[in-house]
Amino acid sequence: MKHLFSPLLPRDPLQGPVLVLAAHPDDEVIGAGSMLAWHATRGQAVTVVHATDGAKGDPANREHDITAVRRREGQEALARLGLGPARHWDLPDGELPEHLAALTERIAAVMREVQPRTLYSFHAGEAHRDHRAIAAATAAAAAALPPDCRCLLYGVNFVPAGGTLFDVTDLYPRCYRALQAYASQNAYIDLPGMSEHRGRAATVNLDIPGVLYGEMFLDLLPHELATVHAAEDRFFRLIQRETP
Repeated sequence: MKHLFSPLLPRDPLQGPVLVLAAHPDDEVIGAGSMLAWHATRGQAVTVVHATDGAKGDPANREHDITAVRRREGQEALARLGLGPARHWDLPDGELPEHLAALTERIAAVMREVQPRTLYSFHAGEAHRDHRAIAAATAAAAAALPPDCRCLLYGVNFVPAGGTLFDVTDLYPRCYRALQAYASQNAYIDLPGMSEHRGRAATVNLDIPGVLYGEMFLDLLPHELATVHAAEDRFFRLIQRETP
C-alpha cells in the first residue's frame, strides 16, 4: 500500500492579492500566521476580514470592553506580521450560523472586490460554529472568485486532514510574536505555546534538515470548494453525531 503524506510545496507560486476570512480576531494568525507573514514579505496586498465582534472572548469578564481590546490586539498582531488592520464586520460572536445568508452575500461581495489570487478561509471540519459558518459561506460564494484562485483552507480547532504543507521555519518567529499580542486571550489559553507545538507537529513526517515548522491547508480551486465542503461537513456531522 502506498503511503501518501501531505506534500511540502514551494511558496513561490502563491500570488496576490490575498483575501483572508476569519471569524474572530486571532483565528487567521493561529491558522495561517506564518504564511500571511510570507505574503507581507513579498509585498502582496492582503485583505483580512474579521467577521464577528469577538464579544464572547472574555468569559470571566476581565476586560471592560472586550470587543475594543480584541480589535487593538488584532491590529498589533497583524502589524507584527507586516500587515495592515483587518476589516471588521461586527456580526454577533457565536451567532454566524443564524446570519448565514447575509454572511455569504458579504463574502461574495468582498471576493468580487478583492479578486484574490490566493484565499485563506476555514475548512469545514472545525468545531466552532462560527468557523464552520465561514467555511459554508465561502463554499457557497465560490463562484465570485477568479477561477484560478488558490484556496487554502486552514484550521484553528482542528488541522485539516491532509492537504498541502508549507515550510514556515523562517517566518514562524513572526507568527509567535503576533500570537503574543493577544493578551486578553492568552489569559485563558497559551496561544503562542500551543501554536509552537502544532507547527512542530506538522513536520512529523518530514526528514528534511532545517524544516522545523509547518502550516497545513486544504489546497483547492474555487470549483472544488462546494464538493469538498459538503463531503467534509457530512463526515464531521457523522463523527460528532450531529444532525444537519
